[in-house]
Amino acid sequence: SVYEGAFRILRALGDGRALSIDAIAQEAGEGTSVVVDILGRYEKWFEQSDDGIRCTVVGLAALARELVARQAVPAERPPWVADYESIAGARATPKRELDQVYVTTDTAVRRAELLVRSGDHQRGLMFLGDDDLTSAAVQLAGAGRKVTVLDTDEDVLRVLSGAASERDWEIEVVHHDLREPIPKSLKGRFGAVFTDPPYAVEGFALFVSRAIEMMKRDGRLYVSFGFSRRASERGLQKQRVLAEAGLVVEAVFEDFNVYDGAEAIGSRSSLWRCSMTPESRPLVKGAVEGPLYTSRPNEP
Repeated sequence: SVYEGAFRILRALGDGRALSIDAIAQEAGEGTSVVVDILGRYEKWFEQSDDGIRCTVVGLAALARELVARQAVPAERPPWVADYESIAGARATPKRELDQVYVTTDTAVRRAELLVRSGDHQRGLMFLGDDDLTSAAVQLAGAGRKVTVLDTDEDVLRVLSGAASERDWEIEVVHHDLREPIPKSLKGRFGAVFTDPPYAVEGFALFVSRAIEMMKRDGRLYVSFGFSRRASERGLQKQRVLAEAGLVVEAVFEDFNVYDGAEAIGSRSSLWRCSMTPESRPLVKGAVEGPLYTSRPNEP
């Protein structure tokens, strides 16, 4: 079978378009460095033109063989997608100073269906940052329970509050900067926390630590993070945070999140589902200072 990274790039170019390297990275879900490496490794499959890079006849034939072997079947979208997209359309342009990169609609659907199917929302569900409006998708998917959203971005909370008011949803919004200790009223309150934290490991550790403080002793953490195949050590750093915080990994949903941007990590990240243990503890306590949302040098 075709190497996974090469298959994704072939698939991104499979409709005959010519794309730039950044565009290929976003559509293929591979880091830009991986794209450059594969274009050089499989020269017969790709050709360069003034418009960009496209598949050769040889490349299209390789893609066709692999698609037949994999027999991929596209998933059907639920009927509430248009409502979600209407709500999401009210958001401002992503704030890069907060590491905001919005997920695709299909990703919001996958998140909502997974959370509702798991039943974790029934014991209290907290969204630690929600610029992707996953809480709205959860309500549209039929959660029927109150959810809580904590975010430092007042614009995000305003959009969610407006959507909740118009549709009679129960969404509690909390404006708070996680650099400050969490309010006592939120400690140990939630059966599950969902978060897509900042890229930098310092921000990741802070968000995981605050989530642990908010969860019940048998709570679950859903945390998203991604990294390029050519920078796997960055994923290892975040795995270490989870282990040192005393969380056990229950499941990893690979490439679960797809972003409209974040090409350095292939516009993809995996969703990790972890559970609390008797050894779970926050690695970061009290107030903290310094940048958390700005990518560090050489960080994706």
